[in-house]
Amino acid sequence: MKLANLIIAGLVTGSIYAVFAVCVAVWYRVSNILNLAVGDFAMFGALAVDDLVRVRNWPLPAAIAATLALVGLFAYGYDRIVLRLAQDGRRRQEGIVITFFFTFALSFFIDGIAKILYGTNVHAAPALWGGNSLSIVSGLSIERAGVLVLGCAVISGLMFALYIRYTLSGKAMAASGENYLGARIVGINTRQYRRIIFVVTALLAAVFGIVESPITGYTYLSGATISVTGFLAAAYGGFQRPGRALAAGLAIGILEALLGGYVSAQYGDTLMYAILAALVLARPRAMGFESAVGG
Repeated sequence: MKLANLIIAGLVTGSIYAVFAVCVAVWYRVSNILNLAVGDFAMFGALAVDDLVRVRNWPLPAAIAATLALVGLFAYGYDRIVLRLAQDGRRRQEGIVITFFFTFALSFFIDGIAKILYGTNVHAAPALWGGNSLSIVSGLSIERAGVLVLGCAVISGLMFALYIRYTLSGKAMAASGENYLGARIVGINTRQYRRIIFVVTALLAAVFGIVESPITGYTYLSGATISVTGFLAAAYGGFQRPGRALAAGLAIGILEALLGGYVSAQYGDTLMYAILAALVLARPRAMGFESAVGG
């Protein structure tokens, strides 16, 4: 029974990694830019809804709608003002500057705004599905928020994977990242795909932050940590495969829970990262890293 509970806990934790890995992977697929601010959109969503509901006494649906509208408008504006100049100007930025810098700077900007608006305390949006934990069998249960988190991860990962694989617009989106110039020549609007996916992943991250925050709680610094975990899981998906990023995130969560439960709660994370590093060194192609580096 201990093993089953650890696996359930690992799936919930892995779902957190998986959602952000999917967001990182799908936007990298279309833009060749690593979105290091994806966790910050989740953090802002959770903190904003918490403030509107608990401090300003807004109804929860209105708070969620207003927060998502603000996140969507901000993401759209950031693409139009900053990313458009970086990628669509006369001198298109290439290399590590565009891959990391623009979203890394965005992460710091969102963190600063959140600190000014909401302070340094821990915040959590109200639970969307309140109540006691759900009992699966005797001695085995899962929190209601955990069910929502796992469902959100699986649905988003499969949705993006199927969209890219089986739809014409999904194939056009993938082509935008694989060969930017070639896609433009054949008439694919790479700018539009980049903008749409950036806004969609920002909204997805904000929704997930609202859903997941009752479990862990967020501070203004939580976004950076979440982005790193998403980056790690996305790396094991080659940075381009949302389905594989989903599986990697869930697997990392289960591994973390098992090491913490059976080896050491104190040193489980250290051992987990050592195992992940060893896997990369031993099987870079199988782990997805060779394709990430080689394109």
